[in-house]
Amino acid sequence: MNRQLVEAKETFRANAKSFALAARFLNRDRYDAVARLYAFCRHIDDLADTGAPGTNNEALKSLRQDICAGMSYDPLVHDLLQLKGDHDIPTQLLLDFIDAIIEDQYPRELQAVDDLVRFSYGVASTVGLMMCHIFDVRNPRAFPFAIDLGIAMQISNISRDILEDAHRDRIYIPAELLKTPVTCEGLINGDPAMRASAYQGAMELLLMADQYYDSAKAGYGYLPRTVRHTIKIAARLYQAIGDKVRTSPSTYWKQRSVVSRRRKCSLVLQMFWQRLHDGSSTLLVGKVNHRHHLHKALDKRNFSA
Repeated sequence: MNRQLVEAKETFRANAKSFALAARFLNRDRYDAVARLYAFCRHIDDLADTGAPGTNNEALKSLRQDICAGMSYDPLVHDLLQLKGDHDIPTQLLLDFIDAIIEDQYPRELQAVDDLVRFSYGVASTVGLMMCHIFDVRNPRAFPFAIDLGIAMQISNISRDILEDAHRDRIYIPAELLKTPVTCEGLINGDPAMRASAYQGAMELLLMADQYYDSAKAGYGYLPRTVRHTIKIAARLYQAIGDKVRTSPSTYWKQRSVVSRRRKCSLVLQMFWQRLHDGSSTLLVGKVNHRHHLHKALDKRNFSA
């Protein structure tokens, strides 16, 4: 096993605990590919979050140029380009991802729900679509559901990380969902009214996330059986983050909402039991139309690649 792969797998296990747990159900080649993709995405995300806003802007733009050129001296990008070639990952997906990260380097306050959907597509749904290629999913009808899962998972993260994001001068709860305006400074300093408004906004976001999770379920049948349960588990573990946020109003601002390992294992067992009763997700293939209104903010994008 080469050093690059070893480091990618260590990064995956250390920083994506829920997804890494779900990925244990993959075969070795697919697990390794997912870990390599995650390591690249983490590298790009870390560049955006390190130092003062825009500190690594030139570095990110240089890596973007490498992706366009198809070659790079950066070990992670070089490995990503090899992965891209092995699985025919469209270049545009990589560019959509890195462009979203470049934009996210700076302080921001989202104003509308559509802004949130577009942001979540850029930083999360693109990764889901890349994983479709790693999993050999080529049916275009599957892609909208993969996009929905990425949006749902990103919203779960946002609902959990409001205070952490405020420390980075970022508010991802759309202003139109807030009963009263909030500021990063107010959230950090513990302003009661602002924190109450933000927490209520998180509840609205979680209702929104549930719609996207529900839609994503209709697309599981497009996945090969050998990877389907991994994605189902990953989705349920991320949705459990929202469950934790909902049931912890008294501790939400004191500690990060974390799903315990015991709870994760319980959810995994529940899903295996549920599978015995619900039947195969393949039964839904071609019988459930995607809810077009969920992509209203993305209508001008082409997801056929």
